[in-house]
Amino acid sequence: MATLNPNVDVSVSNDISSSGLNGLNYLQPSAFSMVIDRKHYANLQFFCQAILHPSLNMNSVEQPFRKISSVPFVGDKLTFSELTAIILVDENLNSYTEMYNWMHRLVENNTTNPTDKIEGKPPAYADITVNILSSHNNSTRQIRYIDCMPVSLGDMSLEATSGAQQYITYPASFRFSYFELR
Repeated sequence: MATLNPNVDVSVSNDISSSGLNGLNYLQPSAFSMVIDRKHYANLQFFCQAILHPSLNMNSVEQPFRKISSVPFVGDKLTFSELTAIILVDENLNSYTEMYNWMHRLVENNTTNPTDKIEGKPPAYADITVNILSSHNNSTRQIRYIDCMPVSLGDMSLEATSGAQQYITYPASFRFSYFELR
């Protein structure tokens, strides 16, 4: 290959293995599992059908400038939207009852009692871990949402006129402090 400087060798490789993309598989939409607190919320993690990973937004500061409406500058605060899980309803309503009881307990006991851990009561906050699975169902990455609390128990539609076999689900939304990618 000709170059302007004969002492410099410029080469281009079309070999995909040299680019770090060798063996790259795309994430499948069903390749995940959710873990909350197995002792207290076993049905929520088992019946989870979908996870809507929250958005991450950074505020920007607008600085007025002459003849231009404003110039944006990098902000100093990150905000997260809510984590939403779509939960499958079992015929005994176990998953729904777990969410309902969790939210009801938070409202009834607005303060955390130190004896709750001793008495075995479920905690007010729980970490939620979403395991990202490979094509061989091995965990490759984790998204861990810290200090989650439920904020919404969504609609559950019961329909007598439904034609094909469909299973009932409901959305559950959580607020959290932050998340970690592992």
